[in-house]
Amino acid sequence: MTYKIESGSLIFKNGESVDFEYPVKKTVQIDDAIIVVTDASKDKAHYQNVFAFKTSGDFLWRINDMSLFYDGPWCAWIGVTINKDGELVLFNWCDTAVVVNPTTGEVVRTWVTK
Repeated sequence: MTYKIESGSLIFKNGESVDFEYPVKKTVQIDDAIIVVTDASKDKAHYQNVFAFKTSGDFLWRINDMSLFYDGPWCAWIGVTINKDGELVLFNWCDTAVVVNPTTGEVVRTWVTK
């Protein structure tokens, strides 16, 4: 195991850690990248709640603001998975899914989930 989640912190194998403003909702590791989705507060319009780190602890990226298919009062990212093609996929409350490059955070493609 290259990391663990403890009390809202991401702790790397080397002992370094990152504390998040919101609790960690989900994580996934793809190659040497750890993707973290935090449980952003419903009281704030917080759409940038996905982060990526190298397994060594180095910061890679934070999800950028982007155009969504539907806009709502709370469109935070809620899910992350690796699809059958080995791609990193993020889902949000506003019916948007994106494939993201796990190393750069660049959006590869986007589609409506409903």
